[in-house]
Amino acid sequence: MHLLPVIGRFIRARLNGDYARDEALQAREITETLAILDAAGVDDAFVHTFAEPIMTYNANQRYDLDASGMALVKTYASGHGTTCPGLTWEPKAAFRAVAGYYARDPASATAGE
Repeated sequence: MHLLPVIGRFIRARLNGDYARDEALQAREITETLAILDAAGVDDAFVHTFAEPIMTYNANQRYDLDASGMALVKTYASGHGTTCPGLTWEPKAAFRAVAGYYARDPASATAGE
């Protein structure tokens, strides 16, 4: 309903249940997958979406659309994050995990270049 013209402006998108945000799980899944791909000899991989501006973060769990997204950063509908105060997004644990993964293995980070 929130996507419908006119009336959609009055309907706030929300999750259909109670879901726990688990950034640590997302970060762990991504780095484990990267390790498997490295071990298999894969040269390049598309990690995930960097940002999903439609899937915004909200402190209220019911409206935290980002909790169901796979982006590396959480975006804000209005306002800014604390890590990057000039931007409308903020790195999640997955962002830091991917950065750390490639920082430990510089050869993997430049394999596709």
